[in-house]
Amino acid sequence: MSDDLHLEEKAIEAVLFYREALTAAEKSETVQALAHRALMNMLPELERAVLEDRSPSIRSKLFDAGAKAVVRLNEARQVLDEATARLEGARQALAALEGQLGYIPNVPATANRI
Repeated sequence: MSDDLHLEEKAIEAVLFYREALTAAEKSETVQALAHRALMNMLPELERAVLEDRSPSIRSKLFDAGAKAVVRLNEARQVLDEATARLEGARQALAALEGQLGYIPNVPATANRI
């Protein structure tokens, strides 16, 4: 019985960690989507600057802004990749505990980490 209680505590902790990882992945996905949208919105302006042969200083500012947007997008993708890896690790741990325990304990959404 003590082993089951210990496993249940570990499973609860795993559920909470999974929820945290899922929240982090969702937030990272949102940041990535915003960065991607900003870059896509900037592209037509960059194209017009080139086609209309605007001054080099204007084109340079637009290209710099575009480069910064690409950096933000790459950073957001890296954060999302890391969050996804944490989520997968949490899923595997929870699956292993479910296999040992035979069920996943019911953990209220408002539960705090142990």
